Amino acid sequence: MKVKTMYNRDAIEIKNIAKYKNSVCGIVGFTLSTIQAGLQTCTGQAEKVIQHGLKADCLWGLKDKGLEYAIKNDAYLYQKTMHIVDQYGYDSIEGITEVILLFMQVPNLGMVKASFVAQMLGFNISCLDSHNLKRLGLSANFTKIPATMTDAGKRKKIKVYIELCQLEGTEYWWNTWCDYVAGNTANRSLPTGDIVSRFHVECVNLWYVACEGLK
Repeated sequence: MKVKTMYNRDAIEIKNIAKYKNSVCGIVGFTLSTIQAGLQTCTGQAEKVIQHGLKADCLWGLKDKGLEYAIKNDAYLYQKTMHIVDQYGYDSIEGITEVILLFMQVPNLGMVKASFVAQMLGFNISCLDSHNLKRLGLSANFTKIPATMTDAGKRKKIKVYIELCQLEGTEYWWNTWCDYVAGNTANRSLPTGDIVSRFHVECVNLWYVACEGLK
């Protein structure tokens, strides 16, 4: 009998939520809220958006543009993702490259956060954020893709990123990241990996509510 890990319980539930709703905007909204912010703040950010819309103070920088884009293009983003799944599946480097490039079209999402969206949609990829880069002994430059980089250059760098993630696999990175950040300075209200993981589902559900209010 397969052990139901945090990933198998929570990441798969998020994937199924998106499938049930035929929508990715809640996942994108949640992902935007994680940029330079502790995970424990993400529900509070969603509540601010529910109250204040795109003028919420948590939507700084290009986060408001990213959320607006995700809502306006929700059907396209979801359908394109499903087309990629039908063509390539969830594990192929080619397919994951395409889905990462798709979500990099969302303002304020770079390769790493686009990969986080893809991970929550079921792809064999992970979010190598600052925590994971530290664990790997890699610099931030490993994940940076300049806007001036050619398409071929972007694809090459994304391929290297995917190959690294797949050495351990998406489930490993989900479970170990949750354990790693549990109870740290930015997540004192989330004391265990299990609670961290489950909180992702809570965040995604609330961000779908926030997005619905903006449609």
